[in-house]
This record gives sequence, structure tokens and C-alpha cells, in this order.
Amino acid sequence: MKRLFSGMLILCLLFSSGCSLLSSQDNTADKDKPNKEEVKKAATDVEGMLREGPGKYAGDKYDEEKVKAELDKLPDNMTTDEAYNHLVALLAEDYKPEVKALDELDPTIRTDRETPGDVNAPEEGELPKQVNVEILLDASGSMAGRVSGGVKMDLAKDAIRKFASKLPEGARVALRVYGHKGSNQQKDKALSCKSTEMVYPLGEYDKSSFQKSLNKFRPTGWTPLAAAIEQAKSDLSGKTGENVENIIYVVSDGIETCGGDPVKAAKELHDSEIQAIVNIIGFDVDNAGQRALKKVAEAGGGEYATVNTGDDLQRHLEKEYRRLRSEWLMWGIDSASDARKMWGDKIDVLNETIDKIRDKYNREKGRMTDAKDYLNSIGKLKASFELSNKISNRWLKLYEYTNKRSITLRDQLWNARMDEEDRVKEKARDMQEKYEQ
Repeated sequence: MKRLFSGMLILCLLFSSGCSLLSSQDNTADKDKPNKEEVKKAATDVEGMLREGPGKYAGDKYDEEKVKAELDKLPDNMTTDEAYNHLVALLAEDYKPEVKALDELDPTIRTDRETPGDVNAPEEGELPKQVNVEILLDASGSMAGRVSGGVKMDLAKDAIRKFASKLPEGARVALRVYGHKGSNQQKDKALSCKSTEMVYPLGEYDKSSFQKSLNKFRPTGWTPLAAAIEQAKSDLSGKTGENVENIIYVVSDGIETCGGDPVKAAKELHDSEIQAIVNIIGFDVDNAGQRALKKVAEAGGGEYATVNTGDDLQRHLEKEYRRLRSEWLMWGIDSASDARKMWGDKIDVLNETIDKIRDKYNREKGRMTDAKDYLNSIGKLKASFELSNKISNRWLKLYEYTNKRSITLRDQLWNARMDEEDRVKEKARDMQEKYEQ
């Protein structure tokens, strides 16, 4: 009985040992067996190549020894496609950031420098700048007097007509006269001092209507300057805000004669929410009158100027046009410079992005070629030459894509720059011509 038990025990131990040995041999065999894990099929078109990265060891993650260790695990006698799929999975670069940068590179060039006269086309979501110009014309009897060149009122009307016709594009104009009723006799003073009338309501300039408004009155009465300024405040009521500019031009040959306080009226108008600037043009005014009118202009936040002839008045009003002609010239030059700078900035982004793509596909080709050579040296490849061709073909497609994308964007940017330069130069020329004397 003991012998039988001992024999069974020995048999069992031998069997157990053999099982352990077999198991150990199987584990060793599995350990040495090449990795046959399936990898994703690599793209054959350039769009797919640009999207499929990054590989496991792309970019800064590259480690030659770790790559070789991965290659050692691959099966022997791989087909070209199998080997290529593994190389892409390991070494393909990440082109997505650069492709996104190129997609987001807006090839349009559009400058937005503020135009002279402060009347700009608004940006999206903004209100346009509105310039309101109201002209207050003295129609008192003294304006029937003569100066060098003709009757003061006739000369003033002609200068105002030309001035209104050349206001900045988009500006609105109004014409109010005062002292045009009754006479300059004492018996008509009350009537005349109440006479202030809007003959051209605030709106866009219309040549025919504006001329008719100038023909509606003649110089006859007294000088209710304060009342006219007070009425101008009413005319511009509600014309307020950051996008509104209100300007008053008073053309007068004398001081207030109706007992009003034009200094107070001008200050109240300027300090109100309307914030109008009151400019005074003294037409053939004596020294005392000049001092008085200058105080009105100062109270209104504006300027005083004196003129003595029709030519003087015309030159003073056209001084604004000379300023605008000069500003439009500089606007055209500066805007063209802005267009060139915008083009240069975008070209810099394009060059930097294209260089990054080129660096990546050159680096990728070098690493894949090294990996191919290593696979060939350890007998993993069936056809090393065919794999070289696939690597080169991948590089060529990425090269052609990059060149085509670069050329297209460069052409678009250049054409956009030239179109914008032509646009601003033409606009500047047109506006300079508008303000020619």
C-alpha cells in the first residue's frame, strides 16, 4: 500500500513539474512572439495625411531608442503597406494647428482709418458719426452796405452757398436768418428783434432748395443775435450723443442791438447736452464790435475771425476746405500705409505657418527613412525600396499642398492689398477734388 501511494505521489510530482515546465515554455514563446496588433490604415490623400497625426513619437516626443524598441516588436517580412501603416502610427507629425492657422488667415485687407471731417462709415454694431452744421446769417439793415467786391449780403450768400455745397459727405446743414423783418427804424425794432427764421431746415444739402432759401430774404432790420443763438439751441434739441457733433457758424457785421445777451446764449448752448461749438465770423466789423463778437465765440467754445471783403469771407470759409484737402491727402497716404502693414503682418503669419509645415514634413520624412532603414537591417521588410517610395510620395504630396496653399494665399493677399490701396487713393483724390476752390 505504501509503495502504491509513493508511486502515485512521484507520478503526480512529475506530472506537475511537467505542467509547470510546459507552462513556462509557453510563456516564453508568447513573450518572444512579434506584436501583431492591428494599426489604423494610413491615409493616401493629402487631406487625410494632414488630419491623421500625431504619431506616438511625433515632434518633441521622438526618442530613437524607444522607436527602435517599437520596431523590434513588429512582425517579420511585413508588406509595404503594413510597414508604412506602422511608421505613420509612430512618426506622423501633427499638422492640424498649422492647417487651422491657414484656414483662419483672412486674406482680405480693409483699412478703417477715421476720415477727415469725422464722418465715417460705422463699424458693424456702431452708429454713424453725425455732423450737424447750422449757419446763422445776420440779415440786419447794415448787411445791405457795400464792401470791396459788392454788397455784403450778396457776398455772404454766395460764400455760404459754396460753403454748404462742400460740407463733408454725410453732414447735415441748416440755415437760420435773423433781423430780416421790419426795418432798422425805431418804429420797427420790436418786430425786427423778434425776427429769426429757419429758412433751410436741418438736413442733407440740396443745391436747388438751399439756393431758394437764400433768396427768401433781404437785409432790413435790427440784430437779434442772442435770440438767433437761443433758437439754434432749440433747432438742435435732441441731436446729442457720442456720435453727434454740432457746429454753429454765425456770419454777422455787427453786435447785438436788441438788448439780448449773446455771450450768455452761446455759453448755455455750448454747455448744454447739445455741446455745440459757436464760431463767429465778423464781416466788416469795427474794433468794438470785434471785441464783443470775440467774447461770444469764446463763450461758445469756438473761434472768432474777422473779414473785411467778399474775398476775405470766401477765403475764411474755404480755409476749412484747404484743411480738409490736406487731411484727405494724408488720409490717403496713411491708409495706403495701413494696407501695406496689414498685408505685411498677414504675410508674416503665412510665412511662419508655412515654415512650420515644411519643418514638420522634412523632419517626418527623415525619421521615417531612418525607421525604414532600421527595419530593413533587422529583416522586417519584404521590399525596402517600395517603402522608400511611399515615404517619398507622402513627402511630395505634403510639399505640393504647402506650395499650392502658400501661392494661393499670397496671391489673394497681394490682390487685396492692391485693391485697398487703389480704393483709398481714389477716395482721397475724389475728396480733394470736392474741396477744390
